[in-house]
Amino acid sequence: MILRPARADDLKAVHDICVDTATQTELDDLDLIGYVFVDPYLTLVPELCFVIADDEGVAGYTVGAVDTVDFYRRWRAEWTPRFADRYPKPAQETNRYESLVLSMHNPERFLPATLGGYPSHLHINLDARARRQGWGTKLLDALFDQLRAGGSTGVHLTTSATNTRAIAFYHTLGFEVLEQPGTATVMGLRFDGSGRMEASPSRS
Repeated sequence: MILRPARADDLKAVHDICVDTATQTELDDLDLIGYVFVDPYLTLVPELCFVIADDEGVAGYTVGAVDTVDFYRRWRAEWTPRFADRYPKPAQETNRYESLVLSMHNPERFLPATLGGYPSHLHINLDARARRQGWGTKLLDALFDQLRAGGSTGVHLTTSATNTRAIAFYHTLGFEVLEQPGTATVMGLRFDGSGRMEASPSRS
């Protein structure tokens, strides 16, 4: 297994991992998950996308953005128009499908209330054959180096509040819980000036 920057020809493999590891199996159009959570990153900020691969192909990835607010502006200007006809903006949000389509049209919905010192964000997914081998940490280290090089002071992510294994993993890297909206958990990690990771001070 090797870790390397993502290439344009990795898009399908990364998209498929995103879809295959998703939990929204009730959706009729599972590709929508990839169109929201990974494809815009490989298209708009490929320099912030990394993969691990072996002889079988891509086995995991991480993607992110240095300035989340600016990235979402680019998303609406450059990504949303590609799908506006196929996925018209729904008038209401009554199910998971409509929620994802609304997110494609308005990704700012993902912004946490506590953005503060965590301007960057990330997504990460590993195929089953790459888990519990340290590749998640290595992927994140590669991404964090790029985020720091871009001037980021910190990064946030969102996971399910029931995904206790992922939450425990992020805690070992220095992430702390920032907020818990609904069934989600938002976690953040600050970068210090020396290029190391550090958690922000605990809040009461």
